[in-house]
Amino acid sequence: MALHSNYQWLRLGLLTCMLMAVPSSSFFLAQYLTKQVITGEYSQVQLDFALKKNNKAALLFAWQQTKKHSHSWLSLAKKVAKSEGEAAYQLGLFYHNQHSINQAIAWYQRAIRLKFKPAFVALAQYYFDNNKLVKANEVLAQLSKIDDEPSTMAAKVLTINMAISRGDLDVVKHNVAEFRQSLQTIVQGRLLLDNISKYQVLNLSSNSRNFPSCDNSIQLFASSFAHLQRLEYLIKGVKQYALSQHVCFSPVRYLVIDTLACTADSAQAIQCREQHWQHLAESINTRFVGVLLPEGGANVHLGSLYVDVNDTIDIFVHEISHLLGFVDEYPLAKDHAICTAIQQQAFSENIAVLKNLYQGNRADIRVNVLQQLAWGKQIKKSTPILQRIKGHSVLTPQWRLGTPKEFEHEIGIFQAQTCAKTVNDNRGDESNFNAYKPLVKATKMQYFSLDFPAEYRLFLQESLGQFLMPSFHYNIALAHFQQGNLEQARYWLKQSANWENKPDRQKKILQGNF
Repeated sequence: MALHSNYQWLRLGLLTCMLMAVPSSSFFLAQYLTKQVITGEYSQVQLDFALKKNNKAALLFAWQQTKKHSHSWLSLAKKVAKSEGEAAYQLGLFYHNQHSINQAIAWYQRAIRLKFKPAFVALAQYYFDNNKLVKANEVLAQLSKIDDEPSTMAAKVLTINMAISRGDLDVVKHNVAEFRQSLQTIVQGRLLLDNISKYQVLNLSSNSRNFPSCDNSIQLFASSFAHLQRLEYLIKGVKQYALSQHVCFSPVRYLVIDTLACTADSAQAIQCREQHWQHLAESINTRFVGVLLPEGGANVHLGSLYVDVNDTIDIFVHEISHLLGFVDEYPLAKDHAICTAIQQQAFSENIAVLKNLYQGNRADIRVNVLQQLAWGKQIKKSTPILQRIKGHSVLTPQWRLGTPKEFEHEIGIFQAQTCAKTVNDNRGDESNFNAYKPLVKATKMQYFSLDFPAEYRLFLQESLGQFLMPSFHYNIALAHFQQGNLEQARYWLKQSANWENKPDRQKKILQGNF
């Protein structure tokens, strides 16, 4: 105990002697300590004292010598960051990697106020990656005020990527032409140039890479490299499903974001001005087209598929099934088009809208009902589809449509939820109609996470494309028809009909009756 006490007194004495030679003014003391640290002529006692006094040079030196991302490193970095942009930037990177985004942004902004250039790029990149293009532009604009030509090619790469995302191809062309040689010297630059070529950013009319290998071919588009790569991930995921044998994809392609004038938010289905597909039609060699957008509800409209960047592979597969002729088995919106009346003929692989009650000869009714079902031939002769209603005369028997519970493991006729919101208002009317499906079990058409059943794949093989959506050219025709451009509508109906090999489907499309 005495030895420790003596040591402390000795240490204090040495420090006192050391400081006696230094002017008493705090300004001169700070200068002295800073000089000692910078020149490396300090003692440990002097360094400890300098740190205690929050001397900038001492704090910076100690921070640089401390193990990165340790508790001491963080503590020192926060002190150094008051005046050193690099420390603030490093704190931004640390919290960014820890997914503490608010703290990361705050430290990036501190570094920006200290004019540390890499922080401008890091914060702009974060905003860009999260689809906050306005904020990303604002940050890069701040950088341009202190550096007319950004000192790092990383900033130039980001500038070009942002121009691609907003569809400003003149900026892309100019920068690629001016900086191509410099871009080729860094990994990010070479990747950028490769992506520009791969996704046909500056060659939008090319179709040289499109070689569809099946009838149900799909060309997908997106407006940024991140979204194009997301599409590639979704396409790869489709291969996990047996449904993949019924579709094929051309290489994904870039699309200027404003080309289709789409409107979308998280609360509504994506909608686009589909007549604008005509400007790309000559460069598309597929039956269907699709677009991935930053947000909006996924849906299929005739030959066009729309998804957003947050949609999963399960949702993607569900939407593709619509192109192949399958209808949702969950409740559609009230008074949806397919739920307003009894169908005149089969219209989908898995849903039929039929009367609930029938009267007359059971065998005759059965024949008529089976003709209304896409899956009618798949129902065994031994599987009932009508159940007699008690209390009616033998001469005028009444039947309720539906396969009884004992046969639930077979293909039959079972009520679906598809039209529930429409028919529920008339639940007391026994002559009312309903939607029916072939399987009692829930499928991917009702819940995205479930399987696409083997029975449905069989239906696809047997129907030979009878219920496919028309080609995307039909969408263009419909848009022109709605605008009164009848000549243009007829032209695009003919283009759509060229994709059909069944006379009845060709006739239906040419008449605009799909």
